[in-house]
Amino acid sequence: MRLEISTDFLTHVGFTESELRQELAIIFYKRGNISLGKAAEFAHMHKIAFQRLLADRKIPLNYDISDLEQDLKTLEKLDL
Repeated sequence: MRLEISTDFLTHVGFTESELRQELAIIFYKRGNISLGKAAEFAHMHKIAFQRLLADRKIPLNYDISDLEQDLKTLEKLDL
């Protein structure tokens, strides 16, 4: 699917294309529709830069107990 948004519309709402991508990525991420990695990809940002954007806006990471358990297993495998 391709969605075209005119430059006139972007100007009217006060966003650049990059800013609109970031806003949409944040919305989808906050709603749990996409992962952090996919949100960063959609926003055309490095994952760490997207995390900083979330932090700047005081938006918590979607990180639950299963994520923690997976991270702990990974650390055990790495023997850290």
